[in-house]
Amino acid sequence: MFPWTKRDAAAALSPTAIPRTGGIPWHGDGVSAVDVDLPFGRKGTRRVHCVQLSVGDFTVELMFQEVLDLLNGRVHVVDPMGRGHDVFLCNAHGVEAAATAGKASEAGAWMANFPADALAIMRVPVTEPPVIVIPSHSVASLSAWLRKQPK
Repeated sequence: MFPWTKRDAAAALSPTAIPRTGGIPWHGDGVSAVDVDLPFGRKGTRRVHCVQLSVGDFTVELMFQEVLDLLNGRVHVVDPMGRGHDVFLCNAHGVEAAATAGKASEAGAWMANFPADALAIMRVPVTEPPVIVIPSHSVASLSAWLRKQPK
């Protein structure tokens, strides 16, 4: 009826992460992290500061500040940027908090096998082992690397 209100029906391209200048990648226990900017918004003109975690051919971008909040204990689950919510990054404290709040957690069975300060990227629904497990000694090194990155 009103052609100027119709949006382009073409499917949006998935955003491509742009490495930040001067960034040195982090590596630990088969997992790598890169400091990137991710195009965001309808036109992709805004850039969001993210951390790109990779293991093998699996790659996920997480908002930089949310990962720092997870490491500081302010949040316990971080959802990815630029893709559907088919994976999430969590720590064991988040699983315990959900269990004590009376919410059964599918991730609890897997996270019970890891130290309390380990991180894991889980697939939704959580019926398989974690995609990425970052053990506690690597979490400390990842945390130090993140804090050195320019904001």
